[in-house]
Amino acid sequence: MYLSRIQLTAAIANYSQLGLILKDRSYGMHRLLWDLFPDGERFLYREEMAREQLEVPNNRPLFYVLSKQEPVQENPLFDVASKPFQPSLKSGDRLSFRLRANPTIARRQEGKKQSSRHDVVMDAQLQWLTNACRDRQLPLSGKKESLRKSLLQHPDYAFQRGAAELKKQLDATMDEAAQQWLVKRGAVNGFHIETVQATGYRWHALPEKGRRAGFSSMDYEGVLTVTGPEVFSELLNKGVGPSKAFGCGLLMVRRI
Repeated sequence: MYLSRIQLTAAIANYSQLGLILKDRSYGMHRLLWDLFPDGERFLYREEMAREQLEVPNNRPLFYVLSKQEPVQENPLFDVASKPFQPSLKSGDRLSFRLRANPTIARRQEGKKQSSRHDVVMDAQLQWLTNACRDRQLPLSGKKESLRKSLLQHPDYAFQRGAAELKKQLDATMDEAAQQWLVKRGAVNGFHIETVQATGYRWHALPEKGRRAGFSSMDYEGVLTVTGPEVFSELLNKGVGPSKAFGCGLLMVRRI
């Protein structure tokens, strides 16, 4: 495997219309990165900002790319620096980690044979609101906003103080769901989560794929312990989570 650090050249990023077009365009950048792999092999990548990673004054996007094939080093759009990536791991190794993932959960639906995938955070909100309404014998019909409005009319969450408590409980539910999603991945992929923060939940629109197309992502950061070196090494290479496109799935680790 190869781990590469890739940046748009300064001329492209700062002085061309292409740099402006690509700003905040996950789909366009993903397609351009494919040009570095002429054999069409899949790769994982994570987008960062150069100012934070390299302590430089410019704030151009920077990409860490993990691939089986070494990317093309000579390209008019990108500056590419690559090195072999073959970490030697053993049980008990402690690693700090960073991960941008698209956490989803499978839910069965009545009348359908196959389950469908849902955003973990949005699903946790819906489950909590539904249970809170059920506990207070409030109507369960309608979407999340309807359930939330019903709760805000209940004495438990009335007035400004009640609304603040409702938000606090919802935020805690979302955090717990996001963290547990990663803890469960660890149980079957050779690692144990010691500490983790889940932040930066956001929606990425993909207008090139349709008016409502897009995906959500969550940024994870913390410390893990390796419990199964072989299966964990496989996970590093294949990525975390069901969705590994558009900058999700690459688990960045560093020894402590």
